Amino acid sequence: MFVMTNVFVDCLRIDGSIRCPGDGGFSDVIVFGRHVRLRKDHPAIELMGRLDELEAMAEWGIAEIGGEEFRNVAAMATALNTYLATGDDAWLKPVKDLINKVCEIDSKDLGWFIPRDRKTALLNLLRVKAREAERAAVKLMDDPELPSNKVRELLGMLNQLNKYIAHLVFLNNVVVFRNVNEKIGALMGLVSNHETTTFI
Repeated sequence: MFVMTNVFVDCLRIDGSIRCPGDGGFSDVIVFGRHVRLRKDHPAIELMGRLDELEAMAEWGIAEIGGEEFRNVAAMATALNTYLATGDDAWLKPVKDLINKVCEIDSKDLGWFIPRDRKTALLNLLRVKAREAERAAVKLMDDPELPSNKVRELLGMLNQLNKYIAHLVFLNNVVVFRNVNEKIGALMGLVSNHETTTFI
């Protein structure tokens, strides 16, 4: 038996084969402050993955484009994932602070939209990923072992995170349409007398 180091520190090499925790489809994790063993398709594990994906994509935005918006989204995703693990309300403070701050800024017109640059397109992708995380979190309500008050608080923060990112999208470079028909027409090049024909 050989004990590994680096990222394989919790794995063992036995008779030429590597064995790691989690190989059998279960993960030992902490959820709302409790150590639990869950199948990897459990909603809590799925939500951790969705928030991890949101954080990673925001950090990609930091590397590729830069800017406060991407740093804030990455920080919020990290804080919410840490809240999911610990159940400590202190981790919600940076999320609430950022949401309260952006709510004071008026956005442009609202409606169906198309991003006009890479930054806004990536923010829109982050919005979609935040919505995926929220949908995954809703499944936590079906687990009677989880504290319902913590689940509700997390759901509220995820819903507001989605609105926060959508607000950032509208504050950036978008073309806004009055209805979905106008948007589809612009995407298909059917609108000839509107500025949206030059949205790309």
